[in-house]
Amino acid sequence: MKKFLPVIVAVILISSCKLSESAPNIAKKGLKVMIQVDFEGVTGVVNFDEIYPNHPHFERNSIILTKEINAAVEGAVAAGATEIVVRDGHAGNINVDPVILDRRAKLTRGRLPGTPHTMVLGIDSTYDALLFIGAHARAGVENGTLSHTMSLKVLDFRINGVPLFEAAYNSLYAGQFGVPVVFLAGDDAACREAVENFGNIDTVVTKYSYGRTCAMSKSPDVVYEEIRIAVERALRNIDKGTVFTMDKPYRMEVRVKTDELGGEKLVTATSDTLEVVMKKFWENL
Repeated sequence: MKKFLPVIVAVILISSCKLSESAPNIAKKGLKVMIQVDFEGVTGVVNFDEIYPNHPHFERNSIILTKEINAAVEGAVAAGATEIVVRDGHAGNINVDPVILDRRAKLTRGRLPGTPHTMVLGIDSTYDALLFIGAHARAGVENGTLSHTMSLKVLDFRINGVPLFEAAYNSLYAGQFGVPVVFLAGDDAACREAVENFGNIDTVVTKYSYGRTCAMSKSPDVVYEEIRIAVERALRNIDKGTVFTMDKPYRMEVRVKTDELGGEKLVTATSDTLEVVMKKFWENL
C-alpha cells in the first residue's frame, strides 16, 4: 500500500487543482451595490418620446426597464449582495415601477436640484460596486440609439481631453470613493464605450443600433437572462472591476447648442475638485 500512496496523493492534488480551475468563484457575502438606471439603453426603446410619461408605450417600457433591473438584482443576490440600491436616473427620475421592483432592492427616485452627481445620488465608500442598466452612447455618436450626454443641448463633453458618456461621468464620481464599475447593459454603442473607458468589464448588449432612432432589439426575456448571469459573474469577479479615476487638475470642456439655428458655445472649467467642474457642466445644460 505504501508504494501507492505517492500516486494517490498526486491524483488527489491534480484533481483538486482541476476542480479549483473550473469551479466558479465563491459568492462574497455582504456586498453593497448601486444599480444606476437610465432608460435609453433598454431593449425595444428607439424614440425619446416613448420613455416619458403620457406616451402610450411608457408604461410598457417602464415594466421592461424594471424587469431588467430585477434580473440584475437576482444576479447580485446570487453573488452575495445583501444591500442593493437602485437609483432611477432618467429625466424626472420616476421611471422604475416600484410595485414590481424586486423587494430586495431599495429605490431612490426624484430629483435633488443643484446636485451634479444626481444619477448616482448617495454613493460613497460604503459601496462595493456600481452597475449600469439602460446605458446609452455619448453625445455626437450617430450610430448609438438615443445618444446624448445629460442633455440634447450637449454637442461634446470631455474631462482631461477624454470624451465621456454618462456612465463614465458617473463612474468618475464614484471613483473618488474607490467604488469600481463592474457591469453595464445597454445598446452596442454603449457597451463599446464601456470597454473603451473601463476595460474588460461584463456587458450585456440589449440592442444593435442602426442610428439614433433605429435599432434591432433582443427579446426582453433573453436580455433578462443575460443580465442575471452577467451580473452574478461580474460580482463574483469583483476584483476585475475598474475604479475609474483621472489625474488632477480636472479640466472640463463642453460644447453646447445656444439656439436651433446652429449657434453653440464652448465652456471650460479647471479645478482640483471634481465636483466643481461637474457643477459647471450642469450649469450649462
